[in-house]
Order: sequence, then C-alpha cells, then structure tokens
Amino acid sequence: MRDHRNLGAYCDGGIFTISVWAPTHDKIFFHPINGKEMEMDKEGEYFSLELEGSKDSDQYMLNVDGNILADPLSRYQPRGVGGPSILVDTSRFKWSTDRWEQHKMDEQIIYEMHLGTFTMEGTYRGAENKLQYLKDLGVTAIEIMPLSQAYGTRNWGYDGVFPFSPSYSYGLPSDLAHFIDRCHSVGLSCFLDIVYNHLGPVGNVFPSFAPYFSNKYSTPWGQAINLDGPYSGGVREMLLANLSYWVEDYSFDGFRMDSTQNIYDSSPRHFLSEVTNLVHSLSSRLGRKILIIAESDKNDVSIIRPPEKCGLGFDGVWADDLHHSFHSYTTGEKAGYYSDYGNFSDISYTLEHGFLYDGKYSKYLKASRGTDFSGQNPSSLIVALQNHDQIGNRALGERISTLVSFEELKLGASVFILSPFTPMIFMGEEYGETSPFWFFMQTEDRKFAEIVNSGRRREFKDFGWPDKIRDPDSDSTFMESKLKWSEDAKSRCILALYKDLIQARMDYIQSSGRDNWKVLSEKNVIKISYPNTELTVIHNFAHEPVKVSGRVILNTSSPRFGGSNTNSGIISEPGSVLAIQS
Repeated sequence: MRDHRNLGAYCDGGIFTISVWAPTHDKIFFHPINGKEMEMDKEGEYFSLELEGSKDSDQYMLNVDGNILADPLSRYQPRGVGGPSILVDTSRFKWSTDRWEQHKMDEQIIYEMHLGTFTMEGTYRGAENKLQYLKDLGVTAIEIMPLSQAYGTRNWGYDGVFPFSPSYSYGLPSDLAHFIDRCHSVGLSCFLDIVYNHLGPVGNVFPSFAPYFSNKYSTPWGQAINLDGPYSGGVREMLLANLSYWVEDYSFDGFRMDSTQNIYDSSPRHFLSEVTNLVHSLSSRLGRKILIIAESDKNDVSIIRPPEKCGLGFDGVWADDLHHSFHSYTTGEKAGYYSDYGNFSDISYTLEHGFLYDGKYSKYLKASRGTDFSGQNPSSLIVALQNHDQIGNRALGERISTLVSFEELKLGASVFILSPFTPMIFMGEEYGETSPFWFFMQTEDRKFAEIVNSGRRREFKDFGWPDKIRDPDSDSTFMESKLKWSEDAKSRCILALYKDLIQARMDYIQSSGRDNWKVLSEKNVIKISYPNTELTVIHNFAHEPVKVSGRVILNTSSPRFGGSNTNSGIISEPGSVLAIQS
C-alpha cells in the first residue's frame, strides 16, 4: 500500500517528488506557475515526476486533458479551492519535544472547538493563548473541527475538498504544526475531526482524476466515496494515506470520524476496519497513544468491539441518547428526533445502560434502533451536554445555557461529567457562554448559498422551528458565533464548577473501575454509585430536598457555584447535584 510519502507532492532529503493517481488517463502534466510544463511519467495507474530545483512554497497545478487544476492531494491551498497548490516540506516543521503526556480512552476529558470562532483572532496562534487555560480546566484532549480546505474564507469544515490541505483561514501549515507542538508542551493531546463519507460540492477536482465517487450510494450531502466499486483500491489507499499523513507529519494524537453510518462498503473487509487497524498499527510503531472515535447514530456496539470479537475496533463512539434525554426533559422539546425522548426515566436508564435505544422501537424512525451495551467499556461512549451539531444545527443556534435555568445548567454539567462515560465539552460551555453557534460559510455563489439555506429549512421543519433562519453566508453570522469569554460572576461560578467536577471525576470515577457503577432512580432523584471509591452522586431533579449522609465532595448549590445552600447538614437541594463519599 502506498503511504502519504508516495501520494501527492512530498519532499525527501530536500528533493520534491509528485505522484498522482489517475488510472483512466494516458497523460498528466505538471504545470508550475513559474516554469515550463512537464509531462509526468506513467507507471500503471500512477503518474510521477521528480521536481528538480523545486523548493518549499513553490506554486503549481496539474494539466488534465487540457484543464489546469489544483492537485487533489495538495498540501496547501492559500488562494482557495480554485487557486494553485503549494509545495510544503513538512520535514522543516520545528518540534520542541518528541515525548508528551498521553492519555488512554478512560482518562479523557475532550474539548471540541472550531478554530475560527474559539478566539477573536480565529487562528492557530490565537488559540495557543488559551491552551494553558484548557489544561488548568482539566481537559486532556482538544478535538478540532475539520481542517481540510473548503470553499470560502470560513466554514464548519465538513465540506472540505482538499483532504491533505489544512485550511488557510487559520494560518500556515507550519502554524498548525506549532499549535500541535504547543498542545503537547502543556500536556494536551490534539484530535482531528475527519470526513471520509463525502467531499464538498464546491471546488472538488477529484472527479477529473479518478473514479473517487460511488455510483451505488449517496449521502445527505452528495455522492458517497467509492470504497467498493471499480478502482476503489486507489480510493481506499488515498484515505488511509491521509490518516498516516496527519499522524506522522503533524503529530495528531487521534481522530473523530464523521458520520460513519454514511461510509458505505460491501467489501469482504470493511474500510472502517482498515482505518482502525492502521491507527492502532501507527500507535504501536510510533510508541504513542493514538485514538480513533466514530460518530454514529446507530447505537451499535460492533463499532467499538475489538476485531477479534467481530467488531470494527474503534476506541470510542459518540452517543447522543444521554444528550437527547436530558435536553428533551429539561427544555420540554418533543419535536423531530426529540419525540423519542422526554421522560425522566430516559435519563436514568441511559446512565445505567449506556444506550436508551438498545433494540427498542423508535417512533421517530418507525423502526427498532440500537443494540445492548452490556459488557462494554463505559469509557467508549462519548457523551456531551452540548456539541457543534446540537447547537449549530438548531434554527437559532441556541446553546443550552439560554434554554434552561442556571440550576438546570449546573445539573446538566454534573450529569455528563460525573457519568461513567467519557465527557466532551463544547467550547465556551465551561463558563456558560450564551452567544449562539450558528452554521456559517462563505461563498460568492448566491445560487449555491440559497441551495444550502433551502436544505436547512427543510431539515428544521420536523422540529417546528422558524422558517426564517439566519443567513449562513452573512459576516455577522460568523462573528456572532465567536466566543465572548465572559468573566462575570455567573461565568466564574460555572467555570469553578466545571473545574471541580473534572477534578472529582479524576479522583473518584476514572480510577474506580467504572464497569461496576450502579444507578438508582426514585421520585425524580438519580443516584449513581461507584463502589470502588465509595462515591455516590445524587442528581436531584425533584422539587424537594433530599437528606443524605457522608463526606461532601461537591455540592452544586453551594455559594462557590452561585447557590445559596449554607446548611451545615448534608442536603441535596432541588435542582442540584451532591457528590458524597460514604
């Protein structure tokens, strides 16, 4: 199998070589912006050329049947999807350390961020200024929303069309390497959100080179990737090389793989199995922990089962049942997929069993959904009070902090962080950010912009949200999505709570052998006990206080967290969480 050093333009020992997969073409020409066009040598399905005299930052394109196009495996596109590609010598990146703090799956506290809205600067360098803050919060890993170059100057990243090219919107490739190096220096891992189910609709040059797309399958966002049809071997090879590239050239520590249910493959060995095998092989060869997390709406434990038990071997999977259960119960929302949720018992059941839909019939899907989670490692479920989807894919982009009371917000934070599962925090959540996180993009094509708007309005109909939505292409939509970093009294209380919750989790839950947790639910009160550390967490959703005994570890109703409970007795106030040790 070709790796990333044999695909696209790569520098070895100061000499650049370019390799292009184009199995249905007879000729491909290398087209330097400042130089003479050269025909590339063909060998089998590949065209290659040693680029004598070329240097880092040189611009080039490729001539395919008379069409001058960017390299689909370009390492950098500083003038956008229609501009020339740039040669990048990643061996020139400067790294301050080759050893850094690493965390297993059951030690993770993940922090999801969009680099363009995390700081006002919206750059790698701007984000570096907040890394020590995240470490002090208790975060172990940053998960960056997709970086692959997409159309326009701003985008969520899921419409990328150059999978090897980090977006120019956030800085240079060397700035990305510096950002990851700084993460490692302060003790943070860095995960990348990757999209292998489709490519974006604007600026996509792949079809001009090879049959990268399937004629059998489609996704909600366009053609599916060709993983099992004619020439699919070259497609799989490219995607696997992309994984190696991010790990070996940029030192990423893991991945979140977008919408795996839309990655279609009928091959004897599923592509996703190859993905996890490669990631774990890289981890073993490089001697560092590299994790791979799937996004899936299937509640299917085969995703996280090891290959020897007929599973795909992912280290973790996003699990939405706990979010949907808490959100629907506290906000009263019952439209769209929330129609499957809303009962108090849904929260307690999910905390006990991992999946609410573990084979049950879904009224929303009109079909049974999910599998039994029993016997699985609870740390393999990634749960979140908020994430980019559950905020940005609302018509008004509201955060949970604007939808529930202050006490319910604190209760929600505790439900997720003190659960047996792996918690993920969405940027700004830790201090109660109230600014919306809209869906945004930027394009000069007004027709395309209206297609996007129309599609989102159709999605929102199920939820009964307003038909008039915020224009994703507006400058103000993007600017209003940036974090405001409030430091008022309320924000300080929420931030203090998040720090203490994470510390309590590290002290009493991560070390407790979470396969042994127990859940008791009665009269709108949920008690989770971790026998190995004698910790009990009491989530009081009721309207009456609950008296308990034990040593108080944390009480969300205390003045430190903006509450008014100064009672010397051990009382769980209505709408609060009390963590005690027997």
